[in-house]
Amino acid sequence: MMLRDLPALGRVSALLLAAGLATTLLAGPALATAQPPGLSDFRTGDGAYFTTVGGDLVDPYFVNKAFIVLLQARVDVRAELDGWLAWLLPRQRADGGFDRYCRAGDRDWTACRKADADDSTAATTIELLYLALRNGLLSDRVKSEMPAVVRGSETMLARLKNPETGIYQVFADTPTYYLMDNVEVYTALVASGRTKAADALASAIRHQFDQGRSWQPAFPRFEHQSFYPHVLARTFLWVPGVFTTRAEAGSDMASWMAQYGDRWRRRTDDHFAWGLVAWNLHQLAPIEAACWRHSVRPYSSAIGWTVLDAAVDVALQHSGIGVECPR
Repeated sequence: MMLRDLPALGRVSALLLAAGLATTLLAGPALATAQPPGLSDFRTGDGAYFTTVGGDLVDPYFVNKAFIVLLQARVDVRAELDGWLAWLLPRQRADGGFDRYCRAGDRDWTACRKADADDSTAATTIELLYLALRNGLLSDRVKSEMPAVVRGSETMLARLKNPETGIYQVFADTPTYYLMDNVEVYTALVASGRTKAADALASAIRHQFDQGRSWQPAFPRFEHQSFYPHVLARTFLWVPGVFTTRAEAGSDMASWMAQYGDRWRRRTDDHFAWGLVAWNLHQLAPIEAACWRHSVRPYSSAIGWTVLDAAVDVALQHSGIGVECPR
């Protein structure tokens, strides 16, 4: 899934702090004036989007996920999506995967790092293409390229699937399994209409990661617990289908918010905004999503703000969720 390079996981930091606006202290539920960077602030100028404002890295996972959220919210991003897909699809590797890309000055893009995760990048590529197709947002050019790109991504996922457990590993040469990644593969299977495969994966996810009183975020287990992935992982379970019922998802969400909600909004465990949590809960708990939007206003460069957070902010606003928080 995302943020594999967090220092807590012992990797080189992949995300730089977003370039910030001046911070103004406001009390209570008043509307903040200093807005976080918007989607346009991440544009590279040729169809792609930097992961962070002022950065030099394009991570396909983050941009795919950003557009998935925008399409789920029915935001009109036809032109932006077409530009992104025109940039992304020709860069698919022969094995069906995608790298991360860097550019220095006026030089061409180079594949400077391997994917954040091959399973999630493949899954979000499939989900994005099918969502866009279903919404009538694909150009004729992309429609003609889509079958080959989907086949490549599906071939990648097939290589990553453990035939004994039914779950997917991050890389073909790395026997590490993430709960979050597997949920993203599940949503890709749902989007592509592979219902039986999706149901089988949902069952495998519950069997492998559900520890009874808790959900294991990854195998092998991490020695030390941290907000990512231990706390964050559960928020991916609130998508339809992984839990048996909507009520079950709502109950888990309420439990999570009681235990971690304040730490998430205040960013006491790490500085990242984690807007995806707000999107995952916005239908069942719109007030909590509004409180997240309030928590990043006025914006400060101390907040780890990515293109995905910017997309969530737009999607929530488009869904009628404001920035007023009763707390």
